[in-house]
Amino acid sequence: MTDDIVLLREIAHSRSGEKGNSSMISVIAYDEGDYDLLRRQVTVEAVRAVFGPITKGAITRHEAPGLGALNFVLEEVLEGGRSRTLAFEESGKALSSLMLTLPIRVPASRRRAKTAAAPLAPPRRRSGKSIRLGSATAWSRDRFEPASDLLERAGLDYLCFETMSEVTMSAAQAARIEDASAPLYDPYLVARMAPILRQAKTQGVRIISNQGWLDPVGAARRLVELAEELGLDDLRIAAVEGGILTDRITEIGATFTETGRSVGESRDAVVSAEAYMGAAGIVEALANGADVVLTTRVADGCLYLGPLMHEFGWSPDDHERMARGMIIGHLMECGAQICGGYFADPGFKEVPGLADLGNPIAEVAEDWAILSKLPGSGGSLTPATCKEQLLYEVGDPAAYYCPDCVADLTGVRFEQVAPDEVEVAIDLSGSRVRPPTLKVLVGLREGFMTEEMVIFAGPGALRRAQATQALLEERFRKIDLKADDLRFDYLGLNAVHREATPPSDTEPYEVILRVALRTSSRAEADKLRREIDPLAVNGLSGTGKWATSSPGSRVRPVVGLNSCLVDRSIVPTRVTMMRSSAKEHA
Repeated sequence: MTDDIVLLREIAHSRSGEKGNSSMISVIAYDEGDYDLLRRQVTVEAVRAVFGPITKGAITRHEAPGLGALNFVLEEVLEGGRSRTLAFEESGKALSSLMLTLPIRVPASRRRAKTAAAPLAPPRRRSGKSIRLGSATAWSRDRFEPASDLLERAGLDYLCFETMSEVTMSAAQAARIEDASAPLYDPYLVARMAPILRQAKTQGVRIISNQGWLDPVGAARRLVELAEELGLDDLRIAAVEGGILTDRITEIGATFTETGRSVGESRDAVVSAEAYMGAAGIVEALANGADVVLTTRVADGCLYLGPLMHEFGWSPDDHERMARGMIIGHLMECGAQICGGYFADPGFKEVPGLADLGNPIAEVAEDWAILSKLPGSGGSLTPATCKEQLLYEVGDPAAYYCPDCVADLTGVRFEQVAPDEVEVAIDLSGSRVRPPTLKVLVGLREGFMTEEMVIFAGPGALRRAQATQALLEERFRKIDLKADDLRFDYLGLNAVHREATPPSDTEPYEVILRVALRTSSRAEADKLRREIDPLAVNGLSGTGKWATSSPGSRVRPVVGLNSCLVDRSIVPTRVTMMRSSAKEHA
């Protein structure tokens, strides 16, 4: 019997994320029986053949046979990383779709695997104390409704808000460069908390949030003001800080992980440095009676680990329990992603109700954990959605480094116990003690970037776009444009997967030419728009303009991110307690 050649998409699903200049891309068999087929054919060499034009660094494959999955780390694939890349798709999240174009040889009789309802595991008796935690957000600009929905219907003990990505702090610093009055905590703090504070206080639901960003004390003070404006008396708010090392990072002998250069050499460029802290500050705040805990940067999963340590009395030296809590936290931290968000692929992975996705709920005991979502909410929570989230933004799944432990994700198993309810079983034998160092993200002032677009449609659209690129390149030479980096993309043709885009013989009906550049000065960056705008009368036939009515500058400062490791002993944990007083406010 002959074999068929199919796309990887036919037998596996994938999710991609990023850390720095690297992309992590999982490949997960729909049918775990196909894992050996994936292991034999989805090799580093095969992946290099697909991603080679855009991957300048190493490609590493990690195996997780118990999950039916492979996990790839592609280094130097994001053109400097999300904070400094000129690529149109800056996050690398669309790279999973490129992975799924890889050709795979399968038996001719093999039919495409689709996601189907997982068989239900037999019911088990569960006993002992359990804690219910809800995930309200996955990042700063996530939806607002889930927090109220979870408070009203989920019977929670804790409601957690994860609001950071790697670029959050650098974005806040860039905003402060542009506007000295911009807050250094989450600008959505009040908008998220105002509708829920009273209900959370009444129900005894405690809130854990990393919306403190660079200024958790300032965020806590603002929340005290809000509580008093709402007439809430005796709301106890804790600010957890200590990880901001901006004033010290160039003096402690650290070296950048990416380049090996001394951080001290970049002394004049450093605008932020924040360590990924562990759960200790959250535990202390809860022990002090906090109703709301606002942190600076902590590892995302620690927002969930902290309450579990507090409730069950787990010691930070018990690395197996630390790993258990971090794995639950990692599954929860990205909100609706585990409930079918960033998962749906029509015809392959169907997810109902995307306009009303539910956010996850974790019910956790000492020896069992169930993930679920609100009945009637949109989405789908299955072992497949859990596997994608488990491997999301992870390098080696057997060694997931966290501030409080090194967790082994390869021993995690998922069982569907009811519709939209999944039990998580965790083999902790591979977990290890916490590392002696903490990761620090360092933001560096690296000039300015800007972008412009011009639009073409109809016959010859691509040729006119290409001629416009040639025209602009000549103009840039005439005006002596000093660009540190310059990029042209053709939206609808090659903007997302860049030079790795498969060739096409189809003539596009419409094309958007995008021009992006990075320079050392704002004045040089401003030159781009001064060359784009005149194309309205000096360009080719049918040249359309993007946002022609907008007179403002699109130039923005670049705060590039590098990382380093520091001894955890130099990162203090400080907890400041505050309390609202409605009577005094009145």
